[in-house]
Amino acid sequence: MRTLSINSRDGTFRFQCPVCKGASICDIHYLGVAAVGVQYSTEAKILICRACGTGSIWKQFDHVDNFRYKLRLVDPIVPDAPPPSKDMPEDVARDYEEARLVSSYSPRSASALLRLSLQKLCVHLGEPGENIDTDIRSLARKPEFGERLVKAADTLRITGNNAVHPGEMDEADIGRNCTGLFGLVNLIVNAGITQPKAWDAMYEDLPEKARNAAEKKDGRGGGT
Repeated sequence: MRTLSINSRDGTFRFQCPVCKGASICDIHYLGVAAVGVQYSTEAKILICRACGTGSIWKQFDHVDNFRYKLRLVDPIVPDAPPPSKDMPEDVARDYEEARLVSSYSPRSASALLRLSLQKLCVHLGEPGENIDTDIRSLARKPEFGERLVKAADTLRITGNNAVHPGEMDEADIGRNCTGLFGLVNLIVNAGITQPKAWDAMYEDLPEKARNAAEKKDGRGGGT
């Protein structure tokens, strides 16, 4: 969850804009509520980026005085977790992106969503997708999945399961593990989809006659 420590007497502050991602000066404006001609202040502020002209909404906390305080980003939501791999299947990526959006607020929810994304990913890796534990055991027998990748899949499965079964895993442990789970999903996509696709593309670039001859030697194809 993104925060800022503000120390400013002129209503400006240098920050990284959550909208345009640029390092810029922002103008700090207090948000208030007007009622019957009276302006009531709130704990919310809008920071207007001078680079892109867009505002972001922040909530004030740890107030020292009018010039020194901390802000917590409210809008836009900026995920801390890494983006999905470009080769991640669309239905898997939907759950993955939802997990990114909630990870800062609820690691338990994000962990459960990542477990669901893994179960859907197993289908794209050639498994039935009915029982995630059975699917992982099947993946363990495939040559492209070594012991470390199977451990990655089990880490996702177990953490996701425990996120929705209270008492089986400490919530603090789930929170600490949550960010790393995103990398594990991408790791499995890389091993099961990205790398095989790259290898197949390299193989298809070989001269057709040589490929046919090689396939004929070990019974993979018709050859010439």
